[in-house]
Amino acid sequence: MSQDPTKARLIEAAGQEFASRGFEQATVRAICERAGANLAAVNYHFGDKGGLYTEVLHEAHRCGRLEMEEVEALGGSTPADRLRAFIRLFLERVLVLGCQPGWQHQLMLREMFAPTAYSEALVRDVIRPRFEYLKGVLAELCPEADDRRLNALVFSVIGQCLHYKFARRISEHLIGAEGLAGLDAAYLADHIASFCLAALGEAPTLNRAGEAHPIHPNSPREVEVKP
Repeated sequence: MSQDPTKARLIEAAGQEFASRGFEQATVRAICERAGANLAAVNYHFGDKGGLYTEVLHEAHRCGRLEMEEVEALGGSTPADRLRAFIRLFLERVLVLGCQPGWQHQLMLREMFAPTAYSEALVRDVIRPRFEYLKGVLAELCPEADDRRLNALVFSVIGQCLHYKFARRISEHLIGAEGLAGLDAAYLADHIASFCLAALGEAPTLNRAGEAHPIHPNSPREVEVKP
């Protein structure tokens, strides 16, 4: 079913207002004026300003998020394959959101660096299931790791991916637009996955060109230990 047009206009207007002014400074009156709706429409559709903000956060995250159906459908006969597939899919969503000219990216940045109480529902319903999936994959790769180590490993993987969203403008100043464009999802997914798997001992160390060595299927895995 298509969304009610007034509700859709309110979400879009609220997204713009919240992204530019923040939750506390944005007003329901300004949002309704921007949406061409009356003040009662917010209460009717969302209950109150907080309910509207919660819906807007979900909408902002929806533009670049992994659907659990996609995550659960990730193939691969090994946890290493599933890690590679997760990183590729996650990066594709991250880079799309980072390139959007709209309010979604700006609002997620604001919420990331100054979270409100309304992000709790987003974390519970949307982010945590993906976190637990990746944690499960890493637990297969590191069966002796305790919970603290697994949490750190998950954040290490995700942090590398999120860098290309949150530091996009600075990165472009550093290496230029053409250089940044060369770091597309396919290239970065292979790089990050190879880097992580080498660190986990699931692949040989990278060579002097920073590339992953292919593993011969009949060769035992060897990890070089340097004094």
